[in-house]
Amino acid sequence: MTIEKRIKKIECELELLNEGLLERKPERFSAKDVVRAFFGALVIAATFVFSSLLLEVVRNMHTYQLIVIIIATFVILVAEIYFIGWSRIRKLGEHGRNVYEFTIKRLIVIYPVSIIVAVLYFYILGFNRMLLPNQMWGFIFLVAMPCSIGAAVADLLKKY
Repeated sequence: MTIEKRIKKIECELELLNEGLLERKPERFSAKDVVRAFFGALVIAATFVFSSLLLEVVRNMHTYQLIVIIIATFVILVAEIYFIGWSRIRKLGEHGRNVYEFTIKRLIVIYPVSIIVAVLYFYILGFNRMLLPNQMWGFIFLVAMPCSIGAAVADLLKKY
């Protein structure tokens, strides 16, 4: 191997190290991100579902509050995805990645994963026996809010 080829190889390796360690460039979305989101949601939800105050909040929740929780969850998710993930891609000037595609892919995965985690906790911990059937949705969407935030953080900060 000539000296020029070695130098070129070292430059390529230094560029990879720079991307991986210093720039912390978000990777493309993959199946690993779904698993990461699932475990992020599980961990964060565990801090909420064991609170006795959760039952009282759910029992006293009105429909408009449920709607506000759902809207707030989406607003927080979009802000989180944009400011934690997309802002790094934009700063690096990477071509071929669209902000809408970047955000929509994550929303389509993160929110349903959060709902699934909330439903799992609802049935595994026996909340279905403590709450009325119409209160189930309040519990699920209320728990899905911190779940989705945890899932997004786990996905977007995976390089740290």
